[in-house]
Amino acid sequence: MNQDDEVCFYTICDEHYFEGLVALINSLVLTGHNQRIRVGDCGLNERQRALLRTYGQVELFWLDPAKIKNPGQYKAFAHLANASGIVVIIDADMIITGSLTPLINQARAGGICAFPNPIDDRWYAQWEDIFQLPRPPRRQTYICSAFVAFSVDRWPRLLGQWWKACEAIYSHPTYQEGTDWDAPTAQSDQDALNAVLMSEYAEEALSLAPVEDQVYRWDFRLLETLDVRNLRCRFQGTMPLILHAALTPKPWDEGGASNDTYFKFLRRLLLGRDVTLHVPVNMLTPVTAPGLMCWMRRQQYFLKNMGIVELGLSYLPPALGIRAKHAKDWLRHRLLALRNRRARPSAQPAQAGWSTETGTGD
Repeated sequence: MNQDDEVCFYTICDEHYFEGLVALINSLVLTGHNQRIRVGDCGLNERQRALLRTYGQVELFWLDPAKIKNPGQYKAFAHLANASGIVVIIDADMIITGSLTPLINQARAGGICAFPNPIDDRWYAQWEDIFQLPRPPRRQTYICSAFVAFSVDRWPRLLGQWWKACEAIYSHPTYQEGTDWDAPTAQSDQDALNAVLMSEYAEEALSLAPVEDQVYRWDFRLLETLDVRNLRCRFQGTMPLILHAALTPKPWDEGGASNDTYFKFLRRLLLGRDVTLHVPVNMLTPVTAPGLMCWMRRQQYFLKNMGIVELGLSYLPPALGIRAKHAKDWLRHRLLALRNRRARPSAQPAQAGWSTETGTGD
C-alpha cells in the first residue's frame, strides 16, 4: 500500500462550520496532502454537500445531529467508519500552512501524536466514574483533541474507547452549552480522550507534537504574515504548521472577524482561483464575501472586534506591523505597571526588623 493511501483525515462539520471546512480542505491540498478526507456530516445543507462532493477525495459520513448538542462529541466517528491505517483527526477550524508529514510520521512510528493543550494539567478524579474507566486516571500532560494522529493497527482499541467515552456524556453540558470551564466534562470529546489515555494507556504512548507547530487564536495577533498566496507566516521566529481558530465566535462570523493572518489566509482559501473547492459567492457569509459593500462591512466588524489601534496595525507591512504590536504591548505593560504602583496604599510604618509585605524578619 502506498503510504499516502494508508493516511486518512477525519473531521466533523455542520452548516455553520462550512467555510472553515472548505479552508481546511483547500489548505491541505495546497500543502501537498492529497489523502482521503472523511467528513462527519452533523448538519450540512444540500448545497454544501454537493460542493464537497466535487472533490473526489472527500467522503461524507452522516451523523445524526439530533443526538447531541455539541458536534465535538462525534470527534471519534472514525470508529463507525471502520478506519484503518493512519487516522488523522483534525478540526474544521484549522488552516494548514506546511507539511504535516513529520507529525504523521510520529504516528507511523507508533506514537499517539497530539499537541499539549494550552492548559496541560487538567485532570479530574470524577472521570473514573463518568467515563466508567477500569482504573483511576493518572496525572499527565493533558492534550488537545483538535489534532490527533495514530495508527489503528498499533492502537486498534483507541477509537472505540474514545467513542464510548464520548457517548457517556451526550447528555452532559459542555462549555458550548454554557457550563463552567472547570466542570469535568466541559471540554467534551477532549476530556473523554484524555480520561481514556490517562487510565488505559501508558504515558509513553503519547508522542507530543512540538508546541511551536500550532498557533492558537489568541496568538494570531502576534503572527507575521509573510506570503498569503503560499500560506507562509512566522510566529516568534518559527514557521508554524497549523493555525487553530479555537473558541467562538468563529473568524467567519461577525463577532469573530479580525484582520489577522488566519483571516487573510481564510479568504485566500475561499476565493483563490487555484483552490480545489470553489465556493459560490452566495454561499459565503458577508464577512468573507467579495465586493465593496462586504468590504465596508468587514471594516466595521474589524473595528468593533479589534479596536482602532489593532486594526490600524494590521494594515502595516508585516515586519513593521509586528514590531509596532510588540511596542504597543510593551507600552501597555509599562502603563499598567505604573497605574498599579500608584494604586497601592501608602505603606504603614513597620516595627523594626519586620517586613510589612512578608511578615518575616529581614
